Amino acid sequence: MKLKKVGPPQYGLSIIEILVALALSSLLVLGITQIYIDNKSNYAFQQGQSDNIEGARYSMLIFEEELYRAGYRSRPDADYIDIFRAATVGNCSFATGEVINYDGDTQRLCLRYQPNVPGVTSCDGSALTAGDEPYVELVDPAVVEFRVEDGDLLCNGEAIIANLVDFKMEFGVSAEGVRETQEYKLNPAANDRIRSVRYAALIKSRATNLANEADSSQYAAWREKWYEEESATPDDLALYMVTENTLALRNLTQ
Repeated sequence: MKLKKVGPPQYGLSIIEILVALALSSLLVLGITQIYIDNKSNYAFQQGQSDNIEGARYSMLIFEEELYRAGYRSRPDADYIDIFRAATVGNCSFATGEVINYDGDTQRLCLRYQPNVPGVTSCDGSALTAGDEPYVELVDPAVVEFRVEDGDLLCNGEAIIANLVDFKMEFGVSAEGVRETQEYKLNPAANDRIRSVRYAALIKSRATNLANEADSSQYAAWREKWYEEESATPDDLALYMVTENTLALRNLTQ
């Protein structure tokens, strides 16, 4: 019987080849994993920044809109002392002709104005009563109270800005009969005429563990400016942002 000739014997991978393959694949997996972690961290960082910016922009627009309304008269020919009489509404008290004041002890900002058009709402979302036509009818002034409580900026008790770490206001004031701002004060006196408001807010992201380290330049700069603290660091890894603006109260022409 004639036997068939067979080929050379077959061998598997050597242990060295397997170890080299495992090492290369491990490096590849580690690299991909690191890229994934970095991308996820960058995404969370960008989302935190976007959340801060959009939230602050929208909320501050509501705050600014109310400031711009201060002292508005539905009939410009009417006198301030006839429209804005001495009154106390809730926690806000006004002298005759006064449309904005600030209590430094309670950090309460109060302002009032006449609603201009039907359907207008206050910053807390409540509907205001206005005349059927602007510049024609006189209506009762609306009163708005701003204050900061537990990290929120409240409008008539309703939160309009959350995650508020700190909030500061300075008031541009002038003497009686002077329309231009003469100086800025943290606590205006009773006889000061408030002509403009300069505000600054320190806001942090809702999510934490977004910053790479505890240091935050925005937080440190804020503490140094307002509290004379050097190299201050927050107690979390949230993202901090400062937003500020100065607004002239355009309706105060008396």
